[in-house]
Amino acid sequence: MEPILTIGITSYKRVEELKRCIQSIQTKYVDDIEILISEDHSPLSHEIQKVVCEIKKGSKYNISFSVNEKNLGYDMNLGMIIQKSRGKYIFFLSDDDMVYMDSLDEIISLLKKNRNYGVVYAPFVYKNTGKKDRNREKNFEIAPGIKNVKRYIYDSILFSGLVFRREYIQKIDASRFKNMNYFQVYLFMTMLYQYGGYYVKNPSILCVGDGENAYGIAESSGGNSKIADRTNIKSNLEFNKTLFEVIRMFDKDHDTDVFSDFEKQYTLHSYSGLSLARERGIDFFKEYWAILNSLDIHLGFPAKIYYILLLLGGKKNIDQLLSVFRRRIKKED
Repeated sequence: MEPILTIGITSYKRVEELKRCIQSIQTKYVDDIEILISEDHSPLSHEIQKVVCEIKKGSKYNISFSVNEKNLGYDMNLGMIIQKSRGKYIFFLSDDDMVYMDSLDEIISLLKKNRNYGVVYAPFVYKNTGKKDRNREKNFEIAPGIKNVKRYIYDSILFSGLVFRREYIQKIDASRFKNMNYFQVYLFMTMLYQYGGYYVKNPSILCVGDGENAYGIAESSGGNSKIADRTNIKSNLEFNKTLFEVIRMFDKDHDTDVFSDFEKQYTLHSYSGLSLARERGIDFFKEYWAILNSLDIHLGFPAKIYYILLLLGGKKNIDQLLSVFRRRIKKED
């Protein structure tokens, strides 16, 4: 009998973080879940396997562990979880995040109603600040169609806590997305477009993000130093290149035009990066702006005005105008 939910954990080189992640998984629906850890052939694979074996001995949950024959990278490791899982749905989880208290009971109860959503998801909470992200006010169904793909695309950036119907995503080839780092975005868009989904207002993930990053460091990633340090705001711009590519792949595959709407949202999101860059001084700020403009995306006119204002007036004096620009963009839309 297949479980209702596979909790699929991507693992790479993070021992204590993975232990903490597994221990955060708590639900009264013990027989309805499996925990599947896919370790991506890191230098600490054997050490991690020992830790998982010790946890299994005292656990009430069905826990399985596997090591990829070679380092596949983030996207293809997600693909391995999809292929190895047995659950009707798959709950993706990073090894340095945690499941938010009591959230699994609510999600599993929803899934047991057998409504066949393509994707189910909830907010996440940043551990260091307590701030909620992808946060909305109530539970609601999301109708299938391109309109909602465009509306909710930014909700897919963090893969932890995204829950997909396994049979719907099994045939999507993860190898197309090697080293793009946004396979889940394509899955999310496809599921909303074809099947719709459900949003749960209570958080499901505590986003810790304190482990050593595999991006740009792992064997499969080609040693891309520009993405290795996720704390560097310039690194985010490097990640954005492949995010754009994934969205364009979706448009090409489905004969849609999501990217043009995404450009407008991206302009709004660019303000925070510009503000942070300005704090680092004029030279850093100019370099950040140059990299931002080198990306294959059209920045809206208000973003360019905001850059000039920050350049001339500094962050302290100009940040208060941010809300004004955002309201203006929304009116133009």
